Amino acid sequence: MHRFPAMLAAFALFAAAPVFAAAPQPWPWKTKAPPDPALATLSHIDGVTASQAEGTVSVAVKAMAPAPGYTELQLVPRMGDPHDRIFAFDARGRAPQTITTQVLTPVTIEVSYADAPIAKLEVIEVYSNDNCLAYAVKDRRPVDCTSRALPQKPGELP
Repeated sequence: MHRFPAMLAAFALFAAAPVFAAAPQPWPWKTKAPPDPALATLSHIDGVTASQAEGTVSVAVKAMAPAPGYTELQLVPRMGDPHDRIFAFDARGRAPQTITTQVLTPVTIEVSYADAPIAKLEVIEVYSNDNCLAYAVKDRRPVDCTSRALPQKPGELP
């Protein structure tokens, strides 16, 4: 009987603890893992921001998924000119097993990448089915998409 208040207090302490951001992922062009072919490209990009600090690049994307329930939201690298200083991604996610309604649903992708080539990084571009938005990292402002990066094919290494 006396355990309930102690358990409730422990739960309240746990619930009040701050939520820590996930550890930075490796820079995507350094990984050997192929992209997941089951991930679908999101419908629309509404906003992109990026920042850099001590070899880490953080990217935040506001997008629209084609339906509620998309999971495993991520940025999948696109192959492009390695010398153009533009790093392009597709915004993708795993569609729900059953889609009851096709209603555009706002989603957010926030990711940090370690060991990014800061000296070579000028622009982050993010593509969807409908559009592309870009962000100049050093200038800290939105810019136009200009690369001719190709979407990655399932099973293709970045």
